[in-house]
Amino acid sequence: MREELTRRITEICGKGSSAAVSTLYDEGLLDSNCVRNYLIRCDFDSALKKNNSELIKHIFIDISDKYDISFRQAQRIVYDYMKNKVSKTVNAI
Repeated sequence: MREELTRRITEICGKGSSAAVSTLYDEGLLDSNCVRNYLIRCDFDSALKKNNSELIKHIFIDISDKYDISFRQAQRIVYDYMKNKVSKTVNAI
C-alpha cells in the first residue's frame, strides 16, 4: 500500500511529495486502514470514470480481490464515506 499511496500522491502533488509520504510512514503517522480506505475509494472512482458501462457489482468484486477484503466490506468503505461526505455538504449549505 505504501508504494501505491506514494504513486498517487506524487501524481497529485509532484515528485517532491514522495519523501513526505515516506517520512509519514516511517514515523507511523499514517493509519494503514485509512490509507487502504482512501485507495479503495480512489480505485472505485477511477473505475467509474474509465468504464461507465461496467456494472458496479464488478467494480466491487475487483476491489475486494485486490485488497483481500469481502465484497460487503468494499461496499461499506465506499458508501459510508459517500454518505458522510454528502451529509456534511448538505448541512454546510
